[in-house]
Amino acid sequence: MSTMSWQFKEKARKRLAEETGTVTKDWGGRIRIALVFPNTYYVGMSNLGFQTIYRHLNQRPDIVCERAFFPDPEDLAEHERLRVPILSLESQRPLAEFDCVAFSTTYENDYLNMLRILELSGIPIRAADRKAVDPLVTMGGVCAWSNPEPLTPFMDWFFLGEGEESSPEVFELWQRIRETDRHPDVARGAFFLALCGIEGIYVPRFYDVKYQEDGTVAEVLPYEGAPIPVRKRRLLDTNAYDTVSTVRTANTEFGEMTLLEVGKGCGRGCRFCMEGEIYRPVRHRHTDAILRAAEPALQQGQRIGLVGACVSDYPWIDALIGALRARGGAVSLSSVRADSLSAGLVQGLLESGTRTLTIAPEAGTERLRNVIHKSLSDRRLFEAVDLIAESSVPSVKLYFMIGQPTETDEDIEGIIHLAKAARHRILQKRRNPTSLAELTVGVSSFVPKPWTAFQWCAMADVRSLVGKIDQLRKELRRVGIRFTHDVPKWAYVQAVLSRGDRNVANLLQLALTYRGDWRRAFREWPRNPDFYACRERSLSERFPWDHFDVGTKRERLETEYRRAMGELPERVVKWKASLA
Repeated sequence: MSTMSWQFKEKARKRLAEETGTVTKDWGGRIRIALVFPNTYYVGMSNLGFQTIYRHLNQRPDIVCERAFFPDPEDLAEHERLRVPILSLESQRPLAEFDCVAFSTTYENDYLNMLRILELSGIPIRAADRKAVDPLVTMGGVCAWSNPEPLTPFMDWFFLGEGEESSPEVFELWQRIRETDRHPDVARGAFFLALCGIEGIYVPRFYDVKYQEDGTVAEVLPYEGAPIPVRKRRLLDTNAYDTVSTVRTANTEFGEMTLLEVGKGCGRGCRFCMEGEIYRPVRHRHTDAILRAAEPALQQGQRIGLVGACVSDYPWIDALIGALRARGGAVSLSSVRADSLSAGLVQGLLESGTRTLTIAPEAGTERLRNVIHKSLSDRRLFEAVDLIAESSVPSVKLYFMIGQPTETDEDIEGIIHLAKAARHRILQKRRNPTSLAELTVGVSSFVPKPWTAFQWCAMADVRSLVGKIDQLRKELRRVGIRFTHDVPKWAYVQAVLSRGDRNVANLLQLALTYRGDWRRAFREWPRNPDFYACRERSLSERFPWDHFDVGTKRERLETEYRRAMGELPERVVKWKASLA
């Protein structure tokens, strides 16, 4: 074990040597926080939220925050075989030596990794089994405030909403309480109770969930004066907090690019989009604040990647890119909206070295785009494709979702038609030798997420999704269009976890026991996973997440759902029959 531990420490030191912007601190007298991304280093360091909270916590002199990650695939077996604990990156200490293990979680499919990290670290999986000598265990990130219920037996508390303001309040409270003369177990209990008084904090041990005979949630009862609903924390002034990556390494999806958020939320109102709902209201950062945050990267000649739910909708996008370019910065965008694309924007990105532009029509027909509230006509889409092809950007990607509510065979055929028509237009532009755009079509499986107008809908079954993917692959590759797709069985797991209640915690623990064998876990779990993933909800049903207030109203979502289902009712009847 000592030899393998030494090898893992050497790997960590090598990664640190390849980074710039790392924060290292002495542990003396400070609250020791292990900020854990439950996926590999490559994935975690590509996440702007993870980088932001790392920098934000380390700005406080009373906190030392170090990073930790799920082992790389080639290391996991040795960790498990030799029981080598997960080590922090900065000091290579086991997570069990920290005061708090704080997960930053963006993807439901990483939930199992969270439990495996705790298990490998020798930290009891369930909160009820931890003692005063064990670290506190918490979680933030978008999964923590969309629906944390499947993880409630494992977490001491959750950060709901944006944590820039609530996180220092929490750890100041912990510092005050642990400095008292009370017994450690008493201090721990007092801390959890006091946490209920901080807005944006959810302490699940103080809530009891009652169920109906049919398995749906009946009511949620708060104890000890815990608030209900539990409200998310929302930054009133986004300009006061920079959301920018400051640790740079080539070992990420974006290389050494500096990521910079232009704002929070999206005002488009797509009915499938959870992010557009839970980040309400839309808050754009001022151009001056963005340029201030970008200045260190510009001075070092770093490429700037602008990110956000709808970057090309940023009201001053042309001026912002112009200002960054004037300062010598190269600029990239995470994606662009076809109906907000301009020649100036495309040219600015091209001059910055952008090689791929992604447009997301989401659906193959205008009818289905109207259902999902994606107001994009075929004509406007083709205008955007022409604009990109004429600019000589090397690659165009069109992104779609399959299995969306009211989808029919005609909508899948529509994806094929759009892709072929787009390729034809690109080939026409390639008569100009400077126009070299290639086309890729990417599809993912629709998951009806909490806090969306489609939270009442059922997910399409895995077999039908696989069939649609096979059809698209066959037709698109036949004409030379590159095709990528997700794996429907993993989308199904995501649906169960994102829509689950506290009973799903037992499923997660089974998946842990069987080392990620979800098929066996589903088989031995006494509940039916289709109850969570593939069941249409009645409008009167109470959701597991209804005792939270994330800033969007159920009544408004119900109105949007009714509007969507009222679009061409005969197609809705046909679609619902296909799910039976």
